[in-house]
Amino acid sequence: MIALIAGPSKPPRFAQGLGLPYLGAVLEEAGFEPRIFDLYPPSPDTDDTAVLDERLAEVLAEARPEIVGMTIHTPEYAARVRLARLVRERLPEVLLVAGGHHPTAEPEDLIRNTDFDVCVSGEGEETLLEIARRVGAGSGRGAMEWLDGIAGVVYSRDGEVVHGLRRRNPDVDSLPQQAHHLLGLADYNPHPALGMRSVGVVTYRGCPKRCAFCLNPQGHRVRHRSVSLVVDELARVVQEFGINGFNVYDNLFGLTREHSLAICEEIVRRRLKVVWDCWTAGDLVDAELAERMRAAGCVRVGFGAESGDDEVLAKSHRGFSVAQHQAGLDALHAAGLKTQPFLMVGLPGESEESVRRTVEFAKRCGADEVELSLHRPYPGTALWQRPEEFGVRIIRGPNFEASLETQSLSREAMLATARNASDELKSGGVGGGDFLRWDVYDWE
Repeated sequence: MIALIAGPSKPPRFAQGLGLPYLGAVLEEAGFEPRIFDLYPPSPDTDDTAVLDERLAEVLAEARPEIVGMTIHTPEYAARVRLARLVRERLPEVLLVAGGHHPTAEPEDLIRNTDFDVCVSGEGEETLLEIARRVGAGSGRGAMEWLDGIAGVVYSRDGEVVHGLRRRNPDVDSLPQQAHHLLGLADYNPHPALGMRSVGVVTYRGCPKRCAFCLNPQGHRVRHRSVSLVVDELARVVQEFGINGFNVYDNLFGLTREHSLAICEEIVRRRLKVVWDCWTAGDLVDAELAERMRAAGCVRVGFGAESGDDEVLAKSHRGFSVAQHQAGLDALHAAGLKTQPFLMVGLPGESEESVRRTVEFAKRCGADEVELSLHRPYPGTALWQRPEEFGVRIIRGPNFEASLETQSLSREAMLATARNASDELKSGGVGGGDFLRWDVYDWE
């Protein structure tokens, strides 16, 4: 049995992302027995650590898996490492596999310094399947040479960290549809943006953009799912699970205009009663696309605006301007779609003046909600790897926590400026989203 562990997460919880349901589907199609365990406390007032320990113990005692897989994003690093340690204490012989953004960016740390045996780099479906086949044939922990020849793995052999060959990303149409039945969808809460329970879906993988602050483990080549398969998936979820809500997790919906338009047209043609939200950018949206999205059931669009300052956008390699932000927002508003720009403080070139321009953009853009966050640099991004190229200094702390300074703003000044911007937006009643999310670290 293969246990895929999600969480820990705090309630309310919404439907899982795409990683584990796709992994489960590929394993199940090949004849394995995957199970997805979502670790979450029953209420916000519950002591997370004690409850999660108990839930994990129950999962392991019940399942007795041969492989335990976890997805790790950098903000979850410490929590996932802790879970791995607990798994190892209870099941010393289990094979612990890590995948996702962080293992793709920093596999050697996980192999050298934590209980994980294997890291999977990039998209993990084919790699995890090959690992499962070899474990099923009798391989296990100990001498790890049985991993030799598997593309996309990082592991330790004879005290040395071994990097397998880079795996070619799969044809996305060759993958089975997500194993939603492994999720226990009835236990999830309605998604606040949709007002109903929802599941995730993608229309393509990969992203050609090269934003300085973004890690893209799926590569820069865009691989589209066929229009019919995407809409088939929506129809199947509606029919089998009675769920009409969908979160489209494309990096940027509308990236390939004809493909996005065709999906909207097919939803309308089939008369599917679905409600969905997505993420896009101002240079990708015009009146026609916005109207087609609305007709196909889209109700809300997250908007990667990042900054209200053109110089900051250019230095971050964002690829569009503030004027394009506004034009895209205007097209979405005219079509009757709700919008939520996501803005950050702390990108390359940031100064008090650029933050002022971001605040003014948030006030005048007419969005339904605005979210402002303090940028945290992540491993694997261009900013993390080449900070001097962007004129910034990254201050690193434990567990890959990090802050950023620009030539104009120190770490302390950056935080103070962000707080002032947050207070101004709150007092002005702009939108209804989170006005400042940040991590304040005690390290120096």
